[in-house]
Amino acid sequence: MDCDEIDILTDIYGDVINHIEYIKTSRKRMMNIKNSIQFFDNNYFEIICNDELLKRYLNMFDNVKEFNELICHLHRLKDSVKDKIKDKCEHHWVNDTIDINPDSSKNISYCVKCEITKK
Repeated sequence: MDCDEIDILTDIYGDVINHIEYIKTSRKRMMNIKNSIQFFDNNYFEIICNDELLKRYLNMFDNVKEFNELICHLHRLKDSVKDKIKDKCEHHWVNDTIDINPDSSKNISYCVKCEITKK
């Protein structure tokens, strides 16, 4: 396997982005599950399936402050890794056009390796 620092940093960056999205969607799914349990027409999850691990699992995203801190921490890590990628990158600039809206476009220059744009 032949890779350098930028390859590894890029892999970390992509994984952190995926992790952020996974945690956000997990929280939404968990809220939907808890909502379904709340409106379920029997007490299976309260009495019959009274499992401590299941309860902890279902409540792991209840603390909004901790959830937000985790997401903020991961965004800071993502930004830090992106800065490291930019610092190490031997930029390969390309010119491109992006659509601003259906009637207008804008010319931009960006690095195909680290995806930063020239100002």
